[in-house]
Amino acid sequence: MEILISELCKSLGVSRTTIERWIRQGKLPVSQKGRTYSFHARDLKNWAAKNHISLNLTPRPAQGSEAETPVSLHTALKTGGVYHDIDTGPDVPSVINTCVKKIKAVPDDFKADLTQQLLEREKALSTGLGGGIAIPHPRIPLDYIEHPMVAACFLKTPVDYHALDNQPVSTLFFILFPELKFHLHLLSALSLCLRNRQFSEFLKTRPKQSELIEKIDTLHLTQTM
Repeated sequence: MEILISELCKSLGVSRTTIERWIRQGKLPVSQKGRTYSFHARDLKNWAAKNHISLNLTPRPAQGSEAETPVSLHTALKTGGVYHDIDTGPDVPSVINTCVKKIKAVPDDFKADLTQQLLEREKALSTGLGGGIAIPHPRIPLDYIEHPMVAACFLKTPVDYHALDNQPVSTLFFILFPELKFHLHLLSALSLCLRNRQFSEFLKTRPKQSELIEKIDTLHLTQTM
């Protein structure tokens, strides 16, 4: 069975850029005709078994059916975007309000509603995890969000966010989703990255979007090898 590069991206949970880089580095079994890459399921399964990588090559869905593969963290981050040097007030409402205004993928007409939902979630329990990081998210799906997304916001000045360790927050990952299943998947993927000390230190450099996505892909490969 021949595998498309898009299907391989979903199976491994990495971006097309990462797959192409692995091809250049000779890390994947691949055939090339001109600019077109082709993969064969048997070769990929042997490669995955040899490298102790989990690879789920599900049959291609019939045309018109919906894909069941959860959105990857790098795809969600690409949709949500990365924003730097955000100048906010000294409290949580100001941080939420200012950051939401920056997120381009959220329709302007619904930003006020999103801000209110995020603040209600913070009143119930702070999403400040510690280590200067918070993961704001609403408690219910958003019907005005077409695709699940993660928006990374780096504040110009750290703010008291009532975090678990009482340390000010300077990095926020907003998880926004049209269905609850996307929230659980993205939260799990992001939490896995944040448990890596090197990744947390990397965030302090306030990386660009491309750098952050590449770091996530590299970390994912390391964790699956």
